[in-house]
Amino acid sequence: MLRLTDIIRLSMKTLSEKKVRAILTIIGIAIGPLAITMIYGVTSSYSDYIVSQIQGLGQNLIVVTPSQGYQLSDRDLNRIREIPHVVSAAPFYSTQGYYGGKTSNTVFVYAVDPDFLTKAISSLQILKGVAPSPNDASKCILGYDIAFDESGREVYDIGDVVSVSVFVSTSSGVSERRLNVMVSAIFAKYGGALFLNPDKSVFVPFSAAKLLLGVSNWTGILVLADSPENVDSIVGSINDMYGNNVNVVSFIGIARIASSITSAVNFMTFAASLSAFAVAVAGVASTMITSVMERTREIGVMKALGFTDLQIVILTLSEGIIMSLIGGFVGIILGVIGAHILASKGLVISSGFFNIVIRTSPKITIGLIAEVVLLTVLTGITGSILPAYRAAKIPPAEALRYE
Repeated sequence: MLRLTDIIRLSMKTLSEKKVRAILTIIGIAIGPLAITMIYGVTSSYSDYIVSQIQGLGQNLIVVTPSQGYQLSDRDLNRIREIPHVVSAAPFYSTQGYYGGKTSNTVFVYAVDPDFLTKAISSLQILKGVAPSPNDASKCILGYDIAFDESGREVYDIGDVVSVSVFVSTSSGVSERRLNVMVSAIFAKYGGALFLNPDKSVFVPFSAAKLLLGVSNWTGILVLADSPENVDSIVGSINDMYGNNVNVVSFIGIARIASSITSAVNFMTFAASLSAFAVAVAGVASTMITSVMERTREIGVMKALGFTDLQIVILTLSEGIIMSLIGGFVGIILGVIGAHILASKGLVISSGFFNIVIRTSPKITIGLIAEVVLLTVLTGITGSILPAYRAAKIPPAEALRYE
């Protein structure tokens, strides 16, 4: 029996004799591992980030907004509160504007019960100060990026007055109004999100929407379920109650959709990368068939010396596997480098007033590396198995006469 060291030594000797051909084949093999490692690593990291951000906004939280022509009222609020598994429900109003007299200082303004907000989104933590009471319309909670500038210098402190110009929808159209509120608390850095950016938001008690902004219509109702397992049943109950009069969205449902979309993207990436492996298989097969033809006399000598068909097959397969492992190793290294370069550029999501840039480290896991290595080895075996079979079937006497 051949020892493993003998197999590797003989295979490396054969490959070194035709360096250019071996290098070109290795480059072709490396494309597949490079594509999977780079693209899959980046898309997986974005997927995990998006899902975690959505879930961080409250897996128990449900948002009910009216459809065109319908207005939510206290009667609707009470009906929703009576639905089984609903812990609490509160109306809210949201709009956009700017602060500090600069239109570039864009901001979201949310009028909602502060106690409900911190209970529904537990990841929101107050850095300093105390949340205003529901009836204190003159106070607010500031997002971190408003209270502090990019260098970390505090711009607004507790007790300061923030002047925000907001855009309010009225019967005659959209009008601009001034909202002057005192800072009662400042939220800790949240890090941004896709549907709510607490760091660039001003939160005021719901009473401020009517008293200071003069609006009577609600943007919607926030509903808090007792557990994530009961969110779907509550969503179904609200849909049964109101039909097309309202739109019902749960953050856990959005997280599921985002996860399914990114899973589909990963699958398409994987399927596209398989085409690169298919090309690599053809390249390995072409290289190995040519190698077998050139070494017909050598193979005949080896068989005359006592090498069995199985040993010839193992030697031929080992050449393809070694090329594949080298190509896979090169592809993985280049893929990791490429993934970090792509991730450093970030994913820009435009949300009207804001451009949210997501930057995460690529998700390069042991499982991903293992899958890539396995696919690469299979590429070498698949591309080498036919040439190995042909090599094993060469008659020794005929091979010795081959020129």
